[in-house]
Amino acid sequence: MWLVILFAIVGFLLGYYLNVPFGLVGAKFLALVFLALLDSLTYALVRDLSGLSRNNGPVILRLIVGLVFGGFIIYFGEKSHIDLYLVALIPLAVGFALNLYKFLPK
Repeated sequence: MWLVILFAIVGFLLGYYLNVPFGLVGAKFLALVFLALLDSLTYALVRDLSGLSRNNGPVILRLIVGLVFGGFIIYFGEKSHIDLYLVALIPLAVGFALNLYKFLPK
């Protein structure tokens, strides 16, 4: 879990100190990145609370696969002039909601 948080902090600091112009990155892609990070962080918390925190591979894999597939869907949709933005975000949003559902009292 801490590996994902560390990568997120390092990425934000690099973007801040290297003056990366976020205006060049589409808002749809930034939304994808933030939603994928939220999904991965909540998945890491669920794994940590269930005692599976020794292996961070599934958390990193979930983040990378979500970003790659979501980015491809958004890029393909923009190139073909079809609005596939929500199609890319729905699986990440559902995963995030299911992770939060596991925190509800039973």
